[in-house]
Amino acid sequence: MSVADRAEAGGDTCQAGHDAPTKAGYHAQIKAENRARIIRAARDLFLARGYDKTSLAQIAKEARVSTGTLFKRYPSKAALFAAVTAEQWQLDVEYAEAPPSGDPRYGLDHIGRDYACLVARPGTAALCRLIITELPQMPELADIVGTGFAIDRGPFFDRLRDYLDAEAQAGTLDFRSADGQTQPASAVAEQFLGMICSQLLWPQLVRTDFVPPDPTDAGIVDEAVALMLTRYRTGS
Repeated sequence: MSVADRAEAGGDTCQAGHDAPTKAGYHAQIKAENRARIIRAARDLFLARGYDKTSLAQIAKEARVSTGTLFKRYPSKAALFAAVTAEQWQLDVEYAEAPPSGDPRYGLDHIGRDYACLVARPGTAALCRLIITELPQMPELADIVGTGFAIDRGPFFDRLRDYLDAEAQAGTLDFRSADGQTQPASAVAEQFLGMICSQLLWPQLVRTDFVPPDPTDAGIVDEAVALMLTRYRTGS
């Protein structure tokens, strides 16, 4: 067992004279490094070989960790793949929480730009394509489609939905459908994200030669925000 694996398992790899905080910090660092290597190795192998043809033993070897360390953290291949997709959908954004309500143009603009960067990041389209291709043969992926993979679920979607709810409560947005029925904020959130996704992600799923627009291009998000405000802003 390597030093890193002993640390992952909780073994004492420090000298007796070191204090507890030092050992705790060391173990936490080793665990974080192991996790990063596992996620990176799994992602690379899944994309290169496919989900079905990739084994946990291959991932452990590529990540330079023992199979015991890998199984302790990820007891199944589906659990590891879920972690890979969830990692792909994480993005450092300006707002950990929803923007303050009161100015829907400002709030939608910031959330829209965060989302544009998220869906356009390298590897997102490849992972989506992998799931679509292998889902019929791998029913265990069904749950993953509803978590890390789905572009309209997870913490990002929750943040947008909560923000739209707050704007509706503030009276700045009114989510009525064409027939006058009130729509839930979740449905409106899907509409907004779909307008951005349709230009940045979906074409990549059917055309491998498609080069998506620069996610920092203001035009894509500006158009989505303008359509949302035209449709739902009170008094418009």
